[in-house]
Amino acid sequence: MSSSTAEPTASPNVGQSVLRREDNYLLRGQGRFVDDLPTTLNTLHLAFVMSPHARARIVSIDASEALAIDGVVEVLTGADLAKLVKPISATIELPGYHMNSRDVVAIDEVRFVGEAVAVVVAESPYLAEDGVEMVDVEYEPLPAVIELDTATDTDMPQVNPTVPGNVYYEGRFTTDAVDAGFEAAAHIISEDFRSNRVTAVPIEPRGCLAVPEQTGNLVFYSSTQIHHLLRTALAEFLDAPESTLRIVVPDVGGGFGIKAALYPEEFVCAALARHLRQPVKWIQDRYGALLTDVHARDNRYRVEAAVDENGIVLALRAEIRTNGGAYSAVPFGCTLETTGGARMIVGPYRIQQYEYTATAVATNTAPVLAYRGVAQPVCFMAIEGIMDRIARKLDLDPAEIRLRNMVPTAELPWTNVVGVRYDTGSFIESLEQAMEMANYADFRASQVKSGRLVDGKYRGIGICTFTEVSGTGAPGWRARGLTRLPGFDSGLVKVEPTGEVTAFVSHAPSGQGHFTTFAQVVADAVGARLEDVTIVEGDTAAGPYGTNTFASRSAVTGGGALIRASEKAKQKMARIAASMLEAAAEDITIEDSRMYVTGVPSRSISFRDVAETAYAMNTIDLPEGESFGIEETDFYDPPLVTMANATHIAEVSVDAGDGRVEIEGYTVVHDCGRVINPMIVDGQVMGGVAQGIGEALMEELVYDEDGELKTATLADYLLPSSVDVPNFKIAHIESPSIDAVGGFKGVGEGGLIGAVPAIINAIGDALLDLDVNINTKPLRPALLSRLIREAGGG
Repeated sequence: MSSSTAEPTASPNVGQSVLRREDNYLLRGQGRFVDDLPTTLNTLHLAFVMSPHARARIVSIDASEALAIDGVVEVLTGADLAKLVKPISATIELPGYHMNSRDVVAIDEVRFVGEAVAVVVAESPYLAEDGVEMVDVEYEPLPAVIELDTATDTDMPQVNPTVPGNVYYEGRFTTDAVDAGFEAAAHIISEDFRSNRVTAVPIEPRGCLAVPEQTGNLVFYSSTQIHHLLRTALAEFLDAPESTLRIVVPDVGGGFGIKAALYPEEFVCAALARHLRQPVKWIQDRYGALLTDVHARDNRYRVEAAVDENGIVLALRAEIRTNGGAYSAVPFGCTLETTGGARMIVGPYRIQQYEYTATAVATNTAPVLAYRGVAQPVCFMAIEGIMDRIARKLDLDPAEIRLRNMVPTAELPWTNVVGVRYDTGSFIESLEQAMEMANYADFRASQVKSGRLVDGKYRGIGICTFTEVSGTGAPGWRARGLTRLPGFDSGLVKVEPTGEVTAFVSHAPSGQGHFTTFAQVVADAVGARLEDVTIVEGDTAAGPYGTNTFASRSAVTGGGALIRASEKAKQKMARIAASMLEAAAEDITIEDSRMYVTGVPSRSISFRDVAETAYAMNTIDLPEGESFGIEETDFYDPPLVTMANATHIAEVSVDAGDGRVEIEGYTVVHDCGRVINPMIVDGQVMGGVAQGIGEALMEELVYDEDGELKTATLADYLLPSSVDVPNFKIAHIESPSIDAVGGFKGVGEGGLIGAVPAIINAIGDALLDLDVNINTKPLRPALLSRLIREAGGG
């Protein structure tokens, strides 16, 4: 189900549920992923020798037996690679941040299980793996730091020599009347929240193929989300001219943020291709992915709310502790979870007195970076959990507490307590509409009438109303210390000599439907028929530079850039058409790939007619001063952020005997501004909710006391399947952004952000009569059944 409360969009394409162009070839199995790309007979393949220790000194490496294998070409150590690749690092300019770098292959010491200590180069991937088995590495194990909670204890060893006390960063913020708010409070509500460590599990693990050209240039194929940033980084750390590097992104089988990192394997692959002057390929397996892909979450929140007798939050305190892993991951560093949670925990609420301490901690575990939702599933688990606890304390409905504290639409634009601007939104409206769609009042009435335990199952309902950061521009990244992250994206719109439109955008696709949605945007902006528009992206040689695809930004930054470039192209065509039709440019109407004099449709010409004039393919002269061709470029850097919002309501049952959770109903009312394609938005929401179900109920990366990852296969790292995902009720509210070109807001992460707190709160509501405190995730059956038994239930 999908509906909209906004006025119908006047555009012929934007706002329509156009079928995805991508689906036809992907569903037929005709996608071309990195491992599908054709290779030559001289292509070499890489496999990495990975450390089995969380922390150890490398005593010696003996590769003689590996090199004796026919087909193994070379084995390189960290010292060998250091001659080809500089240590890689992320630049974060925050007061108190401790910069650190890492060698792409460890030289003297390993700092997490899975860190590479050598690379085998062979004529096939199988020979490379055989070679890995024959490399003999002698280690001297060292004491390791594994647990986030104890990492900064004074007796703990130092994970990284440039990170004293194992603290990457500690940020503090306070307003002037926090203490006064707590002194005036009728109630102080506090809770500790714990988040599991997780990662994305895209259907396609990472991979790359580096192909040297006879010119000395290098073409690098990668399943990355950040091809422009990757090109710049390869140039910097390989000391190669950026103009000699081309990055091409083929089909990507899911990114979810983990492919927006820059990994050692990519630098090694590119460096060896340049060094050996042969194509070099590396494809990751699932075991390696779970070990070495960036991890996420693993946070601790202690939250205190000062509340008056009516449930209004007078002041908020938060102590946030996040796990950054063994190295500050490139390019965004280890503080995304830290600063993101601290800045966004106030959400849609009118909390004007706020204090936080936010700490990023080093441990001997895999580096932590971006995964869909970055920080927001956890910070909203915390604040939404606090809202539920306030409601219980005051014997009020959780929805009522939220409504009392929300910023009303009439007060927007609103700048929250840490300086983040909410330009438009629908916080109250989304909650009220979601309650109506979910029959919330009826559910509460049934709990009063029949109790929460019915037929051996505890039934509960949970709410999450949240803000979703999207479309962050350079000012937003700079506020978080990422001064080298550009923020802008670019669009190039070209009308071909035949009248069709080719639009180049600085993004890269990984399942979002860009070839469809961007075509809808361009078709409307330039006045073309949708079928006449082709989108090109994911190639640094095709189109200008940009910041790329992550953080729910494509519609905002890419869409905005394409609109601006389209408008330039449209204006040029109008000038040429006006000359051809003997009219004024302002009297030209453009639609459906035709141009006509307003009010006189019989006086019209086609895009092709205009293009032939622009490209000097007929006998008609261009207007005086007009240049040849129709090709326009523009860049768009949005403001601080563009803020989407939504309400999720989950209805669950918890089996009293075995603790199994079933999601019996799920409602989403989402506001991503001007909706480009409602069907694609629905798909984004549903996919995000599915991942949120996994994060809330089953997924967890677990290290033992020695730092060995115990969940390094999909038999142990549990994922949701189709039977775990409920039917949805989805509606859209459109509050077009007044700050962003096109009025668009992001939608890529909201499904996951809202699902985690809504499900956690629903389970807490189901077990409310047992006085079970739900403040952690994942909530697996074993944990819930134990809590139920200990509370005397079951």
